Amino acid sequence: MPASAEQQQATSHCGVSIMKYLLGIDDGGSITKAALYKPDGTLVASRCGDHVPLHTPGPGLTERDMDALWRSNVTAIHRVLDASGISGNDIAAVSATGHGNGLYMVDDEGRPTYNAIISTDERAELLVEDWRKDSHFATDILPRTAQSLWPGQPPALLSWLQRHRPEVIERSCWALLASGFVRMRLTGQATNNISDASGTSLFNVSQREYDADVMNFYGIGELAHLMPPVVESDQQAGTVTPRAAAETGLAAGTPVAGGVFDIASSALASGLVEMNRLAIVTGTWSINEFVSSAPVVDPDLFMTSIYPPPNAWLITEGSPTSAGVFEWFINSVLNPAMELSGHELPSRQELYKLINKVVFSTHTEHSDAPSFLPFVFGNSAYPTVRGVFSRIQASTGLADILRSIYEGIIFSHMDHIARLERIQPLSEEAVFTGGIANSPQWTQMFCDATQRPLHVVQVNEAGTLGTVMAAAAMIGEYSNVLEAAREMAPEHRELIPNPTKAGLFADHYDAWRETLNKETSHD
Repeated sequence: MPASAEQQQATSHCGVSIMKYLLGIDDGGSITKAALYKPDGTLVASRCGDHVPLHTPGPGLTERDMDALWRSNVTAIHRVLDASGISGNDIAAVSATGHGNGLYMVDDEGRPTYNAIISTDERAELLVEDWRKDSHFATDILPRTAQSLWPGQPPALLSWLQRHRPEVIERSCWALLASGFVRMRLTGQATNNISDASGTSLFNVSQREYDADVMNFYGIGELAHLMPPVVESDQQAGTVTPRAAAETGLAAGTPVAGGVFDIASSALASGLVEMNRLAIVTGTWSINEFVSSAPVVDPDLFMTSIYPPPNAWLITEGSPTSAGVFEWFINSVLNPAMELSGHELPSRQELYKLINKVVFSTHTEHSDAPSFLPFVFGNSAYPTVRGVFSRIQASTGLADILRSIYEGIIFSHMDHIARLERIQPLSEEAVFTGGIANSPQWTQMFCDATQRPLHVVQVNEAGTLGTVMAAAAMIGEYSNVLEAAREMAPEHRELIPNPTKAGLFADHYDAWRETLNKETSHD
């Protein structure tokens, strides 16, 4: 249902048009962000909510408190409204994105019935192993879902809950995703957008609907009632309720768009509209993708999902092996070491600058440097391999270890890109965005290692920008999401690879692959 003319355009009593703004919300795997944009894509203000800690109550379990997550959303919205000086009455539309997959179980009013389970969770690994071995997966299921299986997806997590925590299933009304949880708390209505839904291994990406045969294969056919209605990305999913308005400062009745999967949101914010152009997103996950005019079904492919522009699919290779692994090392190793030594922890920005200074000292560029496999949260392409440091010797120091993490993350992206190029020849250059793009030195290292020109997207909040493009199309600012992406995407900054670095990185990548091959040979 389109937003009404009154909601789309406000006028003063004199009939003078008043600027209306778009609010984007991004609930990633580690932080909540809210940002305000003008309809042309100009960023007005952005703010983060309070940090919601990741709980690891057992091996392979990654969860977050959903009530705390909602409070973080509320805080982020208040902060961005306060920072901008803009009233909730001046918001024309809202759109949310979030990390894909995982599981957010709620009752009929959107109240949590369990902790949020994040997509890096591995509790259902044995179930997934059995499904992968079943010949019917390759012959009957993969042609419908067009994506690989991993433990942090809804079918695996629902099946695990059904077996181990049936009381959670019994008290739940809806199985939502991150953005769906936020939309329900805003609108009071349970929905999933078609972009997110198509990445869950529950959806038939050609038929654009949940697939009963797929759910039966996973043994969760009787849980179909937990699947929320699916809306298009630029379709109105509801309006802000009076209760949500009182909590957030938004105006009751503000239309809320269906929104998009976070990998699609980053692609849209990058202006990814041409077919077969490579986009690289360096966030919690290593995302490497291109747009295709038809879905791709390949047993070695990570995922095909529905892209918001008409008749387009997003072909993706990915794993939780990108900048999120760097954050893991900081949180699990560096910060505890500093606390143990009695040092006061520096701010995140100060720490990033210090690490860059250490990493890019010249003595770390040598041929026998250590290697790091950044699989601490797993990798569906290599399900038995975990994080590994190799080629450590007596002369290895902290600078070498840190550099190996930087390079290992890059090499994991390169491994994914190679998989994509076995499916389809891609553009020589690539669009580049995400957390690593905030570090000029690390971005240049990425450019030199891949020997690809990079078009670095000049946007701090790719997730929020991409999803508000859906909101802009919903209220009629643009004819569809494709047009919104063309008009609202920011300018790019081009980086050229240094050819003198090619040999060094080729040697390091060969050593990295040698380590990977040794680990996979243990299977």
